[in-house]
Amino acid sequence: MLSFKFDTINGAAICLFAGLVAMLSCEKEYSYEGGNSVPVVIIPVDTTGNEDTVILDPGALPSCAACTGATDIPLSSWSFNTGDSKLCGQVDTAFVLNLERSTFTFFGPSFCGADTGLVFTVSLSGRGFTQDMQNVVAGNAVFYYYNTNRPYILLSHADQSFTFIVSEYSHSTKIATGTFSGTGFRVDGRAVNVTNGKFKFRIV
Repeated sequence: MLSFKFDTINGAAICLFAGLVAMLSCEKEYSYEGGNSVPVVIIPVDTTGNEDTVILDPGALPSCAACTGATDIPLSSWSFNTGDSKLCGQVDTAFVLNLERSTFTFFGPSFCGADTGLVFTVSLSGRGFTQDMQNVVAGNAVFYYYNTNRPYILLSHADQSFTFIVSEYSHSTKIATGTFSGTGFRVDGRAVNVTNGKFKFRIV
């Protein structure tokens, strides 16, 4: 059984993962029941209130040299663009969070730096990873691009879910591929457009 905990962001905001669709962090822990290890992650909850004006940040995150030449998305990996910059990394963990296999998370480190990485928590609408699927649009997707032990780099807001599409899922291989895009927010509230997001992983 999954267990969840409270964590603190900058000693001020308390984050709670509720209903299996709130946000997850990159920090891993392990709990046991019947001898099976289950990773548990917690990510900061956006506590920013709705603002009349959102400041768009035209300055993209720096590109990674390891990502700029890549065209196809290999297995166990993710990538996305901010402006003309491309970032990418590894999916080292992907697992479902409910019996219907419709809510899931995946995360892994970035090739852009040892302390950075990506976390997604996603809820599909009505369908789960129980059969072959194509072009399934998620009902909710939470995005978190982290920097270990520092304020997050980009975080989606609760009222602005990412567009997340499972382009294809093979139930025999358990491999899912797809795309994502949306708006990530810096700690100071500036908005950054995340585009051309891609993923490919095997989910358990």
